[in-house]
Amino acid sequence: MEDTYSFDKFCELLSDEDILRTSTAFGVAKKFQTLILDIKSQVLKELMNRTENQDVYLDFLVNEIEKQDYVKDAGINYINSWLKEYSISIDAILEDEDHKEPIFAVLDRHYNDMEPFSAEKDKALLLQTDFLNYFCCKYANQLIEFLKSKMPKAKPQEPAQIPIVNNKPFKDEYLTVFCKEISDERAVRETSFMQLYDCGLTHYTPYLESEITENLLILDNDKKEDYLSYVLDKVTKTPFASISNDFIDKYIQEYDVDINDFPNFKNKELNDALETYYQGMHYTTHQEQHKLLCIQIDFYCYASMLEVKKIIAFIETKSEKTNTNINLMKEEISEPISKLKWLGKTSQLGFIISSLTDLGYIEAPLRQNGDINYTQFAKLVKQTFDIDTTESTLSKYLNTDSEKGQEPMRKFEQNGFNIPHKNIVS
Repeated sequence: MEDTYSFDKFCELLSDEDILRTSTAFGVAKKFQTLILDIKSQVLKELMNRTENQDVYLDFLVNEIEKQDYVKDAGINYINSWLKEYSISIDAILEDEDHKEPIFAVLDRHYNDMEPFSAEKDKALLLQTDFLNYFCCKYANQLIEFLKSKMPKAKPQEPAQIPIVNNKPFKDEYLTVFCKEISDERAVRETSFMQLYDCGLTHYTPYLESEITENLLILDNDKKEDYLSYVLDKVTKTPFASISNDFIDKYIQEYDVDINDFPNFKNKELNDALETYYQGMHYTTHQEQHKLLCIQIDFYCYASMLEVKKIIAFIETKSEKTNTNINLMKEEISEPISKLKWLGKTSQLGFIISSLTDLGYIEAPLRQNGDINYTQFAKLVKQTFDIDTTESTLSKYLNTDSEKGQEPMRKFEQNGFNIPHKNIVS
């Protein structure tokens, strides 16, 4: 497109985590609608002027949208509890021009105008954040669907011209699905940990063991060790295979339960948290919402690690020669990544790291528009420091322009905090 303003603005809106400071969730939805109309016209004009590489051009646009930092699985489930509370449908919200429905008092009102730290403001921020995630996902998918619909139709080929090649001498269907099931921690947003544990995390382990046994029976002797090494490599490279055995100890201590009872503990509060559908719950505060999500994600990661260890132990019984490789892999996944223990508060860490960035000592990750990507920044800080907080909370304290980021700044400045700029002491 010769004029890419609307498309660039659309992508920028998808990734703008601070947009609610200047707009409302409903206002963002309206911006998306306006931008999409303009983008569609620009795309159609561009396709008319192109005689080749139309598919490459459309693929590029789709890729640009998909690489933006927004919640890509934020379906209607993200806002169902709010729709039920206000007895309204999403279509009625999008079609209401008069804003007479009660939900608009929260959905299309700047929460920064509300009384700080009030229950009203907490609810408005929570509702608008959920709707913002939903709108970003909805309109991103809408535009992607339009772009894909304009892809040039491929010319059909004769069946004889398409060779069918299967070079694998073994089955790996259950290996593939096993690795997928233990790698998608975001799935807890759609259901509950216990549902995933019973129907996904542990469901495919015995099937994978049977598949391994069957493959060993049909493979030539000189191929068996290579196959077992292949399976080991796949399962040990899943995202949570290397987490430590004490990964959920803070919850074990908080709820005073026995780890040997995992995951069916003798504590009703913990069991209820693990069985709660994240999107089906109505939350009073952000803290309550984040705590439930953190518990379920952490238990998911821990359970994934346990399933990997089960497969490693099973493979260990199948080959003496492979035991050397297994022992090496065991050592790799049992050694937790060392982190610096942070003894202060989350707000203090966020302010200090942010200050070091402003003073030239640290380079923060940036978005395409040059602004700091606080979501990615928080992720990197969490990978470096051992601190009991969420990435979402930490990202707010890293952003000293945010309301939360202002609090520690005032306290540090009142106490004479000062670090010279890197260039001054160089």
